Amino acid sequence: MSNYTTNLGESMFSEQQIARLLDLGNLACQKGMVKEARTIIGGVLALRPDFAPALIGMAFTHVVVDDFEGALAILDKVLAASPNDSDALAMLGLAHMLAGRRDEAEQAFARIPQDAAAADLARVIMEGA
Repeated sequence: MSNYTTNLGESMFSEQQIARLLDLGNLACQKGMVKEARTIIGGVLALRPDFAPALIGMAFTHVVVDDFEGALAILDKVLAASPNDSDALAMLGLAHMLAGRRDEAEQAFARIPQDAAAADLARVIMEGA
């Protein structure tokens, strides 16, 4: 982790603290606490509006409630800024797969570099489908 800090008024947040907040948001989402997850992740986005991991986390909050178009809109923003973001591509593929669009999912997954951790996730999703 870097020593980067974000200043919001009187508060300073380290990269580690932001990562912990995202972990909590993702855990809340996985436990079905979507409103709480969006609040936590939204707080991170208030600090860092274009922070790809937070945007991907927010997209996940849409995927888990079958709001695939909402997720895709967020992921489009991430991929416009960083077309090869493997985590965004994996979430994009997952959203397409769960929406019943296997061809689009395969296209997203095919863009993930094979040495990226997200490539393993993509393989598992495709094998399970």
